[in-house]
Amino acid sequence: MPTMAELQDRSRALFTELLIDHFPDAGATGAAPSRQALASTRTGGPRPFSWFNPDDARAATIFAAELAISAAAAEDVTDGLAAALDLADARRFEESPALVRSGLSMFVTHSRSGRQLVKPRTVAARPQAFLRSTTGTSGAEPAGGPVAGLTLQAPAEAALDYWREDALANEHHEHWHEVYPYAGLFPTDWAEWAASTDRGNLAALFEQLDPQPALPWPEFLRQNTPAVIRDRFLNLARALPDFGAFVRALPAPAYRALFRLNDRQGELFVYMHRQMLARYDAERRALGLPEVTAFAPPYTAAPPDGYDPAPLPYLPRPAGVPLAPASAASLVRMFDEIDAGARSGAVLGSSAADVPLDRTIIGEVIEAAEARLRTPLRAGKYPGLHNIGHGRISGISVPPPGSTEQAVMNDPAVAIRDPIFWRWHKGIDDLAAVWQDAQPPYDLADVPPVIVRDALDGDPAAAWASPDIYLVSRSSFDDDDAAAAAIEAALGGAALDQRVADGPVPGLAGYRLGGELVTRFGSSTLGTGTVEFLTHDPFGYAVRIRNTAASPTAVTVRVFIAPEESVETRSAWIELDKVLYEVPAGSTGVLYRPDTEFSVIKRPAEVDPSAVIEGGTDPDDQHYCVCGWPWTLVIPRGTPNGSAYRLIVVCTDATIDQVPTAEHCGSMSYCGAVDGYPDTRDMGYPFSRPIPGGVAALLGQPNIGGRTLTIKHQ
Repeated sequence: MPTMAELQDRSRALFTELLIDHFPDAGATGAAPSRQALASTRTGGPRPFSWFNPDDARAATIFAAELAISAAAAEDVTDGLAAALDLADARRFEESPALVRSGLSMFVTHSRSGRQLVKPRTVAARPQAFLRSTTGTSGAEPAGGPVAGLTLQAPAEAALDYWREDALANEHHEHWHEVYPYAGLFPTDWAEWAASTDRGNLAALFEQLDPQPALPWPEFLRQNTPAVIRDRFLNLARALPDFGAFVRALPAPAYRALFRLNDRQGELFVYMHRQMLARYDAERRALGLPEVTAFAPPYTAAPPDGYDPAPLPYLPRPAGVPLAPASAASLVRMFDEIDAGARSGAVLGSSAADVPLDRTIIGEVIEAAEARLRTPLRAGKYPGLHNIGHGRISGISVPPPGSTEQAVMNDPAVAIRDPIFWRWHKGIDDLAAVWQDAQPPYDLADVPPVIVRDALDGDPAAAWASPDIYLVSRSSFDDDDAAAAAIEAALGGAALDQRVADGPVPGLAGYRLGGELVTRFGSSTLGTGTVEFLTHDPFGYAVRIRNTAASPTAVTVRVFIAPEESVETRSAWIELDKVLYEVPAGSTGVLYRPDTEFSVIKRPAEVDPSAVIEGGTDPDDQHYCVCGWPWTLVIPRGTPNGSAYRLIVVCTDATIDQVPTAEHCGSMSYCGAVDGYPDTRDMGYPFSRPIPGGVAALLGQPNIGGRTLTIKHQ
């Protein structure tokens, strides 16, 4: 019997081999298996794998379920994990390694037992996948001579190549899609599944497995324990000659018994990408470039720039080449269907009745959520504008005869490298905003009994100068254990009703109150190359919150920033943090949060892409490890002279929000948790709906305060 340590070593090695297959060394002889003609009876011929292809994504999800069934069917956990690895090892010679890696990643991410295996960080196991391109969008020749490929004619866009090609940002985007697979999630724990799954759907699934049981399936489900139900399913599923064909043919009720969408998946699809866009636009502003322009109907414009990812094994997208006319026309039809629904507030249902849109359905309709998992909609409608658009844009790049290479837009591991990704997603976000802008504004009546002041009594300070919100810079990446107490002492006590001046925090070496944050470039070795990456000097924030109630009050503290000139643009607000805090009864509490604990980032925070931390192996971990925005990019770059930003702190009633205490791992804001998204409010609240009176009206609320800060790039 293998030990768990041996299985972890084996999974680490298998992931690495699959990555090498997908990202071979530049100049290596022979085609990698991911690009070879895979002429097995299972694949049916040569074709690259793309997560944005609904059939491919479904195949990866089905394979993840096969791995989970194989693991659960064994009597011992280690034997089960060994069986799952055996299956993955065998399947890699029948399928694209990218498909096998995608399914194995979902198994290790979502299966309770699978979490005990090791999925190495891609940037550590195969740093070659994140090297900077030698051409990018500029078409410039490197010092060593010309590069094969097209001149891409985009010197302005080339200024952002460093950001789009950031290793940790690309790794985040790939892993987010593994956490929220639009084809569905298999059961995390099969015993819990057997106990809690809808009995009608479960009976429909068993009916497909065995149409002529000795005991009718509804009766079998009533008479037997979850353990017996689980074991019967596992035995029947393992006996299938072709599990994939079985799942693809399942009717909706049976499919719903076996798979589900993640909690609020459609809403988070929109929100997470909107947050990436907000950060990208802020970066563009700092470089003197306009905000990204949407690639939108009629989709006939020829993108003025191109992108060449060489030496990565993907096709360049040539500059000035539009979509094929038929591709553009099909995207327009899909866009118009969703746009009509967003404007009317409902989409076409499977019956005569329309389906009202909500915060989740709008994202499911736009992305491409498996039709059998979402609310039944009109046949042939809403096939997935977002995903299909990725494929259509990738089709601008035509592979040479015999090649199965594709453009980066067809792979979430590298898609954000191309400038057209951002224009495409701006169009997607604008479409979602049509519905969101039509929603009634929040009445802001459910505020907790707390105050974050905009001014002190008799203080004539202008707006955005709250005396209760402070920035704290620190000289070390690691936070001092005594920091919170020292900062509380500096801002509390006799200083509670004063505006504390900028300067060193008393008794805390290396910590300073101030209004300026600093970014700079770091240098790191990835594989055989050296890359520069944007990073920042460590900082945190502190906020004084006064409780007017006679009992302790739990609040959710929500912190956002936006460029000064964009404060009235809802989508420009960048979420930094969201945390539960209990304010003492009848007094003022001081909350200090270092940037290494912010809710949007992957934790533990990482300062360098060459020194990343491997994910944990705790089967009971309720957060998605290795998921979240990189610490290095938590704030935009700013300018050498300093860019003005607004920071806003919003305190909401935690008894309504139900936001839990943050755990050690994973991004609560961008990835949620295993059992559900940890916030009942709309994602991005209060910037997720129109704000009558603008942001100034928000600052008029007692529970909301704001201040100005400067981000300076050195």
